[in-house]
Amino acid sequence: MALPEDMLHFVWKYRLYCTQGLHTDSGKSVVVLETGIHNHDAGPDFVAARIRIDGTEWVGNVEIHVNSSDWNKHGHQYDRAYNNVVLHVVYEHDGVITRQDGTVPETLELKSLIPVHVLSRYEELMRGLHWIPCERLIRTVPTLNRSQWLSRLLIERFEHRVTAIFDLLTRQRGNWEETCYIWLARSFGFKVNAQAFEQLARSLPQVVLGKYKGRAMAIEALFFGQAGMLENVVFNDTYPRELQREYRYLRKLHGLSPMDVSAWKYMRTRPGNFPTLRIAQFAALCLRSTRLFSAIIDTEAVNALKNWFEDLPIASYWYEHYRFDGVARPHSVQLGKRSIDMLLINTIAGILFAYGKYIGNETYIYRAITLLENLKAEDNAIIRRFSALGVQAGQAAESQALLQMKTYYCDKRKCLDCGMGLQLIKKQ
Repeated sequence: MALPEDMLHFVWKYRLYCTQGLHTDSGKSVVVLETGIHNHDAGPDFVAARIRIDGTEWVGNVEIHVNSSDWNKHGHQYDRAYNNVVLHVVYEHDGVITRQDGTVPETLELKSLIPVHVLSRYEELMRGLHWIPCERLIRTVPTLNRSQWLSRLLIERFEHRVTAIFDLLTRQRGNWEETCYIWLARSFGFKVNAQAFEQLARSLPQVVLGKYKGRAMAIEALFFGQAGMLENVVFNDTYPRELQREYRYLRKLHGLSPMDVSAWKYMRTRPGNFPTLRIAQFAALCLRSTRLFSAIIDTEAVNALKNWFEDLPIASYWYEHYRFDGVARPHSVQLGKRSIDMLLINTIAGILFAYGKYIGNETYIYRAITLLENLKAEDNAIIRRFSALGVQAGQAAESQALLQMKTYYCDKRKCLDCGMGLQLIKKQ
């Protein structure tokens, strides 16, 4: 089978070809001393390579193509950037080409040099017949290699979150307290209402909440009012009427504008995840502290972090309600253990990592990693499927890494960029 160019890059980079007795198309001996640095920008594919050709050592660039004629198809014969190509590596040599200066680069053909098992393993991964490309093979990856790759994936997942957090920080003009407040609010939306919660937090700055420390009714009224849930409604129950009255005063005092209540979603959501109850929980968290970022940074122990989300001072009304004016059987209104773990995994760890990177202090980065290493792995369909394939995640650090791999490598069939894929293709 003819290989795509990115696979040839992979073969060259990891020397997955017979390296003994190499000769160019002109019959000159070739010894690859250094494959060079993989260049993902414009220009030759590998730079600063060291190649010995007929006893003479060359330091320069390597260009890789499926066919030699691709050199001309890509216009390299007119580009001075390719004059320093010391070796043209191709799958199949189908014609002589020239550099811009008129000289002919030496060409190495790989077609007969790549082992059969490398080609067959690559072909199997690319068939697309399974949930993940390496579904049949992943359990054969050595434990050490798997662990090293998952560690890299965890950092990569943190980096993705850092980008979003830094973007939010910029919009908040470097205010970490406000950034943390909004980021945490998003998490209380638990995907379905994440955007609505972010909108709510943006509409209600912490500086306003800070004026009402210890005043539960005021804090709750501000949140439910800004959520648009107290607008144009006649309530039967005393509690929402009191919230409504309090909010009307606070809204006028602070010049607030409520969001559209239609932003909140209830469909396909269990009562325990209704936005009304989640808002009550978040309001109680802010009642406990209006400086959430400082609280997180100053709290090192995992159990102490969990305590911030436990036994929240939630209004007694919600023990028998999921929505205003709708009586329900008595139920728990506190965040469950699983929900708290998800907040720590998806929010608190990310804030710690981002802050550590922002100020250049690895202490917070290590705290973020340690936090995930001390939390149980998530229990969802993807993690259960990996477990069935022989890849168990015992801690959140591992489950987060597996989620990163599934989304950014498996689903996109980027096996050539994956540590698992590397081990499987190399393995005989």
